Amino acid sequence: MKKIKILIAWSLVVLLFTLSHCKKKTEEPQLPPETTTGAMTFGCKVNGKVFVPQDGRGRPGLFVQYVNLGTGSGGGWYLNISTYDYSAKKGIHIETDSLLLAEGVTYNFKKEKGYPLIFYEELVNGTTEIYGKQIYDTGSLYITKHDQINRVLSGTFFFTGKKISDGQKVNVTDGRFDLRY
Repeated sequence: MKKIKILIAWSLVVLLFTLSHCKKKTEEPQLPPETTTGAMTFGCKVNGKVFVPQDGRGRPGLFVQYVNLGTGSGGGWYLNISTYDYSAKKGIHIETDSLLLAEGVTYNFKKEKGYPLIFYEELVNGTTEIYGKQIYDTGSLYITKHDQINRVLSGTFFFTGKKISDGQKVNVTDGRFDLRY
């Protein structure tokens, strides 16, 4: 009887030890690798924290358009990369107005026709705060690959922008994307 009690006690100790180490680990998101295959990836660091868009159902919260509206008035190439992390209520948007993006070229962010534009947004207490769209300190977009036949656009970016309402800064670094349009 004493042996059975000792065996049960040891079994409980082993079971408790095993269960105590079965906690599900919450993994921090990782930046996607820099690829040029049209993998539909996007990521960066916002004030040092990794941002990878998610739609709330485990898929990338990513929308991409790159269209040519012709050569007439209002024509040209328009890019819209819209990303959002629905659980964190944050997003990054990259746009161009009348700009054919060329592989191997660095473009500075400016709020002018013919330049790329970038902004960061976050929902705070029911209000969307916008950083960058109007005010930039620094920032650029580098096109690593642009294959118009297979519609692949890959690149890197960074910027420091200011919040429109009060001038507070956001620092976006290590940005990368590999998209199909």
